[in-house]
Amino acid sequence: MKTRVHIGISVSNLEASKKFYSTLFGVEPSKVRSDYANWRLDTPAIHLALTLDPEVKPAQPHERHYGIELFDMAELSTWQSRLQKLGMPLKLEEEVTCCYAVGNKFWAQDPDGNDWEFWVRTKEADAMHAGAEDGQCCTPAGKADAKAMAAMPGAKAKEGACCAPQAVGAKAGEASCC
Repeated sequence: MKTRVHIGISVSNLEASKKFYSTLFGVEPSKVRSDYANWRLDTPAIHLALTLDPEVKPAQPHERHYGIELFDMAELSTWQSRLQKLGMPLKLEEEVTCCYAVGNKFWAQDPDGNDWEFWVRTKEADAMHAGAEDGQCCTPAGKADAKAMAAMPGAKAKEGACCAPQAVGAKAGEASCC
């Protein structure tokens, strides 16, 4: 049985969002109207629909994140390389513990602050996350960190960091956790 997940997202600027998602998925929308665009993708199997809503508020940290689980490092590398070549700001993480799994991942953020996580699980973990005390995990720390990361496209999470790299000069245990 073939299936496709449907995701509907309200966006404040349809043109900026169309550009972002066309870059993210490497194809133009399947359907476009003055207040709507959608992608009907086979890989990944998503029907993504964007609806214009000028009143939509930007996502707050820990809010509205979506993910694409990949199953081998070559596939993750292919996605990451393509987006980096196109100049998309990405936040890279290696061997980060999050959601009872260890994985390699990268994050991209759309114009309304919605985070997209692409990851490969490398092993299971006994903890929800590592290196954080606030119990939060699995989303970037928000627009401020995303903007800072845009200036450092090769930045990687330090060992023990949860979902965000430690600040330069941070002491051990001062992970910038999501």
